Amino acid sequence: MKSLRSFSLSFLSVILCTSIFFCQPSSGNSKTTADFTLKDFDSVVKTVEGNYIDKNIDKNRAYKDAAVFALLSLPHGLYLYPESYFTDREKYEESDDIFPGKSFKLSTEDKFVLFDPDYKEVEKIRDRKLKEESNKPKLSNDEVLKLVEREKVRKKVLTAKWEQTNFSKKDFDRILAYLEKNLQNYTTPPLKDPFGEEDPKEKEPFSIKDVYLAAANGYLSSLDPHSQVFLKAAWEESMAKIEDGSFEGIGAILSGGGNKEVIVENPLEGRPAVTAGVRAGDVILAVDGKSTKGMLLDKVVERIKGKKGSKVTLTIRRKGVAGTLAIDVIRDTIEIRNITSKLIDNHPYIGYIKLTGFVKSDPSVDKEFVQHFKELEKQSTSKGTKLKALVLDLRNNPGGYLDLAIDLADMFVTNGLIVSVKSPNRSPEDSNAGKKDLTDLPVAVLINAKSASASEIVASALKHHGRGLILGERSFGKATVQKLQELRGNGAYYIKLTQSRYYAPSGNTIQVVGVKPDVDVSSEEDGSFPFHYREENMWNHLPELPSSAEEKSHFDVKKLEGWVKSNGQAEKFIQEHKNDPIKPDFQLIRSIDYVEALLNTGTKRK
Repeated sequence: MKSLRSFSLSFLSVILCTSIFFCQPSSGNSKTTADFTLKDFDSVVKTVEGNYIDKNIDKNRAYKDAAVFALLSLPHGLYLYPESYFTDREKYEESDDIFPGKSFKLSTEDKFVLFDPDYKEVEKIRDRKLKEESNKPKLSNDEVLKLVEREKVRKKVLTAKWEQTNFSKKDFDRILAYLEKNLQNYTTPPLKDPFGEEDPKEKEPFSIKDVYLAAANGYLSSLDPHSQVFLKAAWEESMAKIEDGSFEGIGAILSGGGNKEVIVENPLEGRPAVTAGVRAGDVILAVDGKSTKGMLLDKVVERIKGKKGSKVTLTIRRKGVAGTLAIDVIRDTIEIRNITSKLIDNHPYIGYIKLTGFVKSDPSVDKEFVQHFKELEKQSTSKGTKLKALVLDLRNNPGGYLDLAIDLADMFVTNGLIVSVKSPNRSPEDSNAGKKDLTDLPVAVLINAKSASASEIVASALKHHGRGLILGERSFGKATVQKLQELRGNGAYYIKLTQSRYYAPSGNTIQVVGVKPDVDVSSEEDGSFPFHYREENMWNHLPELPSSAEEKSHFDVKKLEGWVKSNGQAEKFIQEHKNDPIKPDFQLIRSIDYVEALLNTGTKRK
């Protein structure tokens, strides 16, 4: 099998800044920030010209986005608009989104304006909106879709207006010259952090190098959402956090923040939060007596985390309980493992392996996966049965190294194509199955909207070859491959650049469309499928390509659904356990019904 050593890097450092995972490497101005000059910006531009997947780059758009990012990077941020859009903003934006302030031009002939908000008035508007929205009920799925569609229309109008301005490199250079001359006027933040205490970490004073770095990322952002330049040290630190997979805290997944309540989505089994009595659905009103109202989620998480053995007090509101509860939780080390496994409760013949990402580790992902599978076989035997099926959980798996995904898929696919990587003006790099399969047991693969990139490669290969029944919801839809390399001329920075697309064995690219499950299985208690953010919602994403072949399920889905309707136990279990301290995994529970259907109907691949 030909090994592809490039990255599929998707979300590994891109989107999920949750309560238990890490955030994207910052390009901010901490003490470890290395110098970044205008020459380095030019190096980014040259790297794009020589290596980017698309040689027909819209340079006007790229320099416009570079200017936008540079202006917004200022502690006292400025905005950049086409004049034709700015004068008619009320047609495309809500009234509360149109901030008061002053606009100005660098030249009377410019077709664009710079806008300096009146931040004192902005603060009043923000505080009012926080009060109003904190009392509003959660938006319905239809309301969310309307907001998404409205924003899409606004962006299309804005893009069209920018095209009419014919913004050029000369305009970008003039904006940079203005910032270089007037930077001292914009280095003081006009407002205090509204969501909690100031960041205690020391920072270097904001300087022109931060402007250049922001401009470089703006240039890359115009190409696609996954290309970026950032500190090598920040990347290595984030990778170390993945490999270590631990932090000190209470062990709970949170959601909300900002203008929404901070909710405990789920306390993790066997961790301090559960032990102390925290339950799924609890609303965290305060941490150590300090209110969480209006605070961003990462700020709340920062307050909750702390040294192992120390205490944190959560003030909680719980449905059905009068008043509030004060729960003391003793922090501990929380390990987040790349691979976890178990036998399904009350189904000792069904093994379950969850893979959270395709990262380099010791032992390697493929070896560790085999170890977990063998251990499941032993556990099943010890319970007086034998392993009859395997659930491979790729939900919330953001991807990682492409070759690791190929190795995993090869454990189940006996022969044939796993994935093809195609770059302009180069022969496709095909990876075919070649190793001895790990098992011939029936496999069910769980995916959701946060299954991306490398995890989509595995799911699409198993689906195409009929090797796995795909359950859940449509995956994220990222089918581009980024290469990570040192920035030429400045070894302190990495540039991550999209250079190719990958294609499923069917010949179709997963870009935008994602992997569609054989059976849609909801993760919601009520069985619904609410809106989820995917690749198609990211601005400047690479477009969907026409399908070259129709993809059909290899399984008799109607037969499986019929068995589940008559014999399934999921909905009964969900109702009986919906008030448990740990929220049931609705999607997994429902999926087990389909695994049982596979085993009990003798349904095989077509």
